[in-house]
Amino acid sequence: MSTENEKDTRAAYAVLAAAGLALAGLVWRSYHNDAPRIESYAAPAAPAAAPAAGVAGALQVETLEALNAAAEGHLASRRYGEAIRVYRRMLELEPKNASILNELGLALHYDGKSDEAVETLRKATALDPKLQRAWLSQGFVLKSTGQDAKARVALEKTIALGPSTPQGVEARKMLGR
Repeated sequence: MSTENEKDTRAAYAVLAAAGLALAGLVWRSYHNDAPRIESYAAPAAPAAAPAAGVAGALQVETLEALNAAAEGHLASRRYGEAIRVYRRMLELEPKNASILNELGLALHYDGKSDEAVETLRKATALDPKLQRAWLSQGFVLKSTGQDAKARVALEKTIALGPSTPQGVEARKMLGR
């Protein structure tokens, strides 16, 4: 009798399997017959200011902190052109940031663009006359390019803003004091 029950059970499974396949076929056919057709496709227009793509094209939110870390990495690796590109991007996000202008000025100098560096550092000190680091950078670039009289003015301003700060101490060393 148990073989009779086993035959009935197998038959029931066979019927259920066939019904399941038939149902799957109907659903598939219905979907393909009723699904909307795409006649033509046009890619959406790119946004005016697309966010930067990160590694392997993953979307990345640009923050000043992340950009600054990238720029510092480029400077450490002596990829000054890349650092300049990143600092300029940072200025697009925060155009009135004298600290960014200072870093851009130094990167420009290291990239051999000392005239542009001096102009950028002058913008930094005009924007924030109390930014001691920018005065020190300006004095350093001017001294490096042989403009000793102008360098002295910038370095004296650095010292006046704080003679005992690291920048003030460095400025005194540059002036031979």
